[in-house]
Amino acid sequence: MKTENIEIKKIIVKKLVNSGINITPSLLDIIVDLEDPLNKINLIIKDSSFIPSFKSHLTENILNKTSNEEIKRIMKRKLLKQEISSGKEELDVKLEFDKPQNELSERVSNKPFGSNYTENNEITPKRLNNNPINAVTSPSREYSSSATIIEINKRPKIKLLGGTNSPLAFKPVAKDYNSQFEILKDPTGKLYTNGNYKDFYDLTFDKFNKLRNLMRKRTEVHNADNINNILRLSNRVEVSVIGLVNEIRVTKNGFYFITLEDLTGLVNVIIRKDTENQDNVKIAQRTLNDQMLYIEGTYNPGDKGKTGIIYGNYISQIDIPKDFEPNKSNDPLSIVLISDTHIGSKEFEANLWNRFTDFLNGKVGNKSQRDRAGRIKYMVINGDLVDGIGIYPSQENDLLISDIYNQYSKAAKLLAEIPEYIKIFYSSGNHEPVRNAIPRPAVPKKYSKELLDIGVNCIGNPSLIKTHGVNTLVFHGDSLLDLNMLIPGMENTKSAETMKEFLKCRHLAPIYGKKTQIAPTRKDWLVIDKIPDIFHTGHIHINDLSTYNNVVLVNSGCFQSQTDFMKSLGIHPTPGIVAIVDLDSLRGTQLDLKNNI
Repeated sequence: MKTENIEIKKIIVKKLVNSGINITPSLLDIIVDLEDPLNKINLIIKDSSFIPSFKSHLTENILNKTSNEEIKRIMKRKLLKQEISSGKEELDVKLEFDKPQNELSERVSNKPFGSNYTENNEITPKRLNNNPINAVTSPSREYSSSATIIEINKRPKIKLLGGTNSPLAFKPVAKDYNSQFEILKDPTGKLYTNGNYKDFYDLTFDKFNKLRNLMRKRTEVHNADNINNILRLSNRVEVSVIGLVNEIRVTKNGFYFITLEDLTGLVNVIIRKDTENQDNVKIAQRTLNDQMLYIEGTYNPGDKGKTGIIYGNYISQIDIPKDFEPNKSNDPLSIVLISDTHIGSKEFEANLWNRFTDFLNGKVGNKSQRDRAGRIKYMVINGDLVDGIGIYPSQENDLLISDIYNQYSKAAKLLAEIPEYIKIFYSSGNHEPVRNAIPRPAVPKKYSKELLDIGVNCIGNPSLIKTHGVNTLVFHGDSLLDLNMLIPGMENTKSAETMKEFLKCRHLAPIYGKKTQIAPTRKDWLVIDKIPDIFHTGHIHINDLSTYNNVVLVNSGCFQSQTDFMKSLGIHPTPGIVAIVDLDSLRGTQLDLKNNI
């Protein structure tokens, strides 16, 4: 224990004794771990004097009645942890006395891991309608009795022994730092639309203006003219223009024919497939409708009233500068990025989740891994925390928890296992009980109340979060699939390459009208107007980690094994691989919970 903590404890105990108040060692530890504990104890002493049931002994019940939200939040987490621990103890005792040890071992060895078979090889019926949360409270033991026994025996139970001076003791650096965060961008509460023509027009108008302003920050585009002025020219002349792609196609000669549009008109552009023009061809190959381009070329006016055409010799996207200097923290802290846990699904990987929380609590791993865990100050859950209800055809067959409120109740219990000093941000995805069209608001309080009670910060999607000076763009990634189908060479297994295209376009859904549903809001929340230091997506269930012009790119894996629906889409998930980014260096690493710890 640190010397300053001992001194703080002495001061707190003295204050309590002088006030005639008793306290247990466990509650004293909770108060010492609070931010600014000396001021908090003054508040506790003051509040407790007004509680009629208070009889000089400070209890958990008394702390729950104080006016301080941080104290209430920590006590709520403690209560949820006690529920989980109680469930584990009850189940362990039941298993120990129900079956002899040799019979238990035989059952484990003769059954496939994670199966739902009884001793007679009959499928155990799922209890979808009578609250399975109350049936079994342990997060790792929720998938029928036979699967439970296997998970108990498969999951390593590692305890770190020794006192505070032991080399095995977990001493998280992040615990010594107060949270410093700011939500820079969140669409929650600002998404207004009637769905009429004007809303669609306003969205496109806002998108055009924002993207044009971003493009005009580049010095070489300052002389770009509007399309109407170019169309008035009667002589062959060099021109430059900025516009949104209205249409793009390949001619029979292999040239790229692009129709460009701005607020004044439309003009046709030809990109030849010449040897000296290969850089332009590569950009044209990845160009999409509704994307903004800057083009330089020779304008050839049409004969006899025909529309003129630009023969392009230079084409570029908005992109981000190659010399972009990202923000870095001055403190030795990290952020862990996950998504797609799908709590409530039969395929939720409870065993891997428990390894993850054990890792965060310093209970598993070597010294280097525990040191890395101890640096984690922030966590982002980028959508699909729960599996939801009615998201895809026949989803009810894949659900273990069929009630959305019970899914969130279970999620709160699981998140309560994460250390209190780690600040959690939860952004909505396409499985959450919000609208499917992006941008999405945060999950409403009626569903997320238990999460809010333990200090989870619920935000919309996309959002921009600043943590210890580092900006993280959080986007669930619905439009990744569209780009992977439309751009040659893009694959679901290499999502970081697709994420680069978002940054080049400076838009999170560059093309309108494909599978990605985009709400016609008056403001385009999908424009990447501020370059992030970290860009985080999910949705595809396949992990990837890379960088682009000094921006860290993370696509989370998941905590769900392959469902029949995923199989129909050809998606092979990579559960249990989490990304950690150091905020002081922006160095990203991936931890495979199946193999590395």
